[in-house]
Amino acid sequence: METQKEHPVMVPYDFTSVSDVVLTHAGNYCRISNRPLMVLNIVDNSTRKFLKQQNLVEKNLEAKLEEICQNLSSKFNISASFIIRKTNILSIRKIAAELNISFMFIGIDQPQRSASKVLKLIGTSPAPVYVLQGDVEWKPFKTIIFPVDEFEETRQKINLVYRLAKLTATTVKLFSITLNKRDYQINQEVRVKQIERKLLDNKIPFTTEYAKLKQENFANELLDYTQANRGDVLILMKTPRVYFPNLYISKFDKKILLNSHNIPSIYINARDVETSH
Repeated sequence: METQKEHPVMVPYDFTSVSDVVLTHAGNYCRISNRPLMVLNIVDNSTRKFLKQQNLVEKNLEAKLEEICQNLSSKFNISASFIIRKTNILSIRKIAAELNISFMFIGIDQPQRSASKVLKLIGTSPAPVYVLQGDVEWKPFKTIIFPVDEFEETRQKINLVYRLAKLTATTVKLFSITLNKRDYQINQEVRVKQIERKLLDNKIPFTTEYAKLKQENFANELLDYTQANRGDVLILMKTPRVYFPNLYISKFDKKILLNSHNIPSIYINARDVETSH
C-alpha cells in the first residue's frame, strides 16, 4: 500500500523498540495537529532481524505494517498509512521531499555507535525533525526551550514556535548565550529583544534568561537549564557552517541532540521554517 497524503508526518520505522516509542509520539502529534501519518519502512538489517525473530519473510511486511497502521488509526483517531522501500537510510531525505512532509519523527538507538547516518539524515531533512532517544513518555509541547545563539538564523525558529503554540497552551523559555565580547553581546541582546517582540505580538507567554557562564560552556548550561525547567522539547536551528553546510551537524548540535537527559529536540534548517505546512 502506498498512499500519498498532503503534508503528512513521516516516521522511518524499523521495528526497533525506540521506533515503537517514536510511533506513539508521532501518533499523539498527528492527533492534536490533525495530520495524516506516513510510516516508512526501509528494508534494512533491523527489519530483516525482526522478520527472522518472528519467523516471517519479506512478503509478510505489508500485512504487519497494515496491522500497525490500523492500530495507530484506532488508538489516535488519525489517518495512518505506510510505504515500504528497498533502499538505504540516506534515501529517506529524498522520499520525504517526494511526499512533501510537514514533519519527521525519528528515534536514535545506541547513539554512541550508530548515529552517524541518522545525524546526516537529520541535518539534511527537508522538514523539521523531532528527535527522540530511548523510552521517553510523550508530552504536549507545554514548555518549549528556545536557545538563542549568536547566529542571525536563530530568529527564524519563531515560525515553528507559532505552529506548536497553535496546538497546545505553550510557554516559551528563551535561553540566550552570553558572548565574551561586549560589542557582540550588545547585538545579542538586540536579537533577543526582537524575538521577545514577536512572541508578545502573537500572545505567546515567555520568559528570558541569559547564560551565566562563558560562551564555550553554552551547550552544557543549556541542557542543565532545560532539565531544571522541565522542558518538554528543545528547538534547534542547524548551526551555520561555511564549508559543506548540508552535510554535517556541528559539535554543539550533536551534543544537544544526543543529550544524556534524553530530552527530545526539534531540529530545523533555515529553509524549513519558511514553509506554511
